[in-house]
Amino acid sequence: MRLLVVESPTKTKKIREYLGPGWRVAASFGHVRDLPISGGLSVRFVDGRVEPGYVPLERSAQAVADLRRQASLASEILLATDPDREGEAIAWHIAALLGDDAAKCRRAVFHAITASAVQKAVAAPRAIDQHLVDAQQARRVLDRVVGWLVSPTLRVVSREARSAGRVQSVALRLVAEREREISAFVAKDFIVLDATLEREGAPPPFTARLIRWKGEPLEQRLTDPAVAEKTVAWCRRQPWLVESCDRREQNRLPPPPFTTATVQQAASVRLKLAPDQTMRQLQALFESGRITYHRTDSVALAPEAIAAARAVIAARFPVKYLPASPIIHASRDANAQEAHEAIRPTDAELDAIDAPEAALYRLIWERFIACQMAPGRDAVTTIDVACAPGAFNGQAMGIFQAKGVMVLFDGWRKLGADATDESKPKRKKSEKHEDHDGTGVKLPLLNPGDTLNLIELSAVERSTRPPPRFTQASLIKRLEREGIGRPSTYATILKTLFDRTYVEERKRMLAATTLGMQVIDYLVARYGGNFIEIDFTRRMEAALDAVARGEQPWEPLVTRSAQHLLRLAQAAGLRGDPLAEG
Repeated sequence: MRLLVVESPTKTKKIREYLGPGWRVAASFGHVRDLPISGGLSVRFVDGRVEPGYVPLERSAQAVADLRRQASLASEILLATDPDREGEAIAWHIAALLGDDAAKCRRAVFHAITASAVQKAVAAPRAIDQHLVDAQQARRVLDRVVGWLVSPTLRVVSREARSAGRVQSVALRLVAEREREISAFVAKDFIVLDATLEREGAPPPFTARLIRWKGEPLEQRLTDPAVAEKTVAWCRRQPWLVESCDRREQNRLPPPPFTTATVQQAASVRLKLAPDQTMRQLQALFESGRITYHRTDSVALAPEAIAAARAVIAARFPVKYLPASPIIHASRDANAQEAHEAIRPTDAELDAIDAPEAALYRLIWERFIACQMAPGRDAVTTIDVACAPGAFNGQAMGIFQAKGVMVLFDGWRKLGADATDESKPKRKKSEKHEDHDGTGVKLPLLNPGDTLNLIELSAVERSTRPPPRFTQASLIKRLEREGIGRPSTYATILKTLFDRTYVEERKRMLAATTLGMQVIDYLVARYGGNFIEIDFTRRMEAALDAVARGEQPWEPLVTRSAQHLLRLAQAAGLRGDPLAEG
């Protein structure tokens, strides 16, 4: 008998069907041992070595007993826990608890629960990758050290200030600093001049905005209403000519398939799902065999997946939507684990399912198909209009500009525009021209020197706006861009900030609470330059990636960081030496 061990019991039935006779499939029910919840740091630092005091989890006692019983009967044990560092560590912990039967353990890795993926994985087992295990151990111990050394010092802030975290506190700092920017913001009133113009016999009329006056960029310098009215009155009496008309075509490349971070952003924007809800639904989709593994920072796709997507496009869309050759997307993150695939459906033909996760599945399917569709093509037109040409040192007194962007070919956008970015607040329809981006504006074809008729010239009062608060989606986007934490941890980070009442949500926007502001002020004052800093946290993530690649040992990294943090915590009032006490 051969034994295959997975994490979730919901996977076992389907996998057993794929393996056939001679196999048993059992579940560990996730982690089987960890550092204890109470009783001290439970990590000893001895002569440069790090000794975590792992204990079996009480909730996993029955699962471990069942695994030991079945392992004793097995001729071979394949540990098929999830294909990431956390899964590698769980496999290592399971082997440690199996005693003498650990010698029969090998690692099997599959990124999708399909017959071909499972059978291929069990045909080529490997040893447990100790580098990946060490990277996970380093992260776990560092998080433990920060929590146990720093959190007790927060008591001087408030009895309700219960925890600090290596990544959690940096995320809180981003939210708190944005809150301060908003509080300090002073709106500035300014005036824009909008001209409605038309070339005789060449409709439609179009609107252009004053961008330069007397050869200088206007920006937001027109603030006096009296001056604005005089300018309007003067301009109404002047001739208007087209100074330039630039029309160019622009390709709109399809977005890459989803990673953990981008699917959380898109689900937040499109489906109004909180990141922890998204992660639960992704887990269910993976375990049911609908999608590939969902904890990934890679945008790579297997060749057979690309071929399947192209086949769907060829069958369902006109020929112009299928590019001549596959589109290969490259990860922006240098540390992306390219052995993984992006999140995609396991069956490209299946565009809908009957399940609670149907909307999220459809979003993943659309993005997967779109990433292999032809680029879109837009016509981007920019018209510069001269008011009073030659009146200022041979130049126009004022230059008004109009922008227009029209879709020539929708391409991949036929499946819906990309919606992973919620970093900008949604605009009201009345504010469309205020942003002056020209989207959806059709401009007439004009030539330099064409005479224009002024239909209307108006002075419109505007005010500068404060930076928007983060949403859950835009905070995740910022964390990913800064290289802080891992995408699979973002949902947990946000949930912790809410649970600790450091952050609250107001109309889907994140605001730091009074307690959150107090905590971050204290941490910056006491631990500035260390774990509370973005650069420090980013460098630590890079170091953990180096451990995972086997480029540096984990114990010196953790030891140096822990000892340095201990000195800061003791200066902040921590009593004793938890690193020595273990």
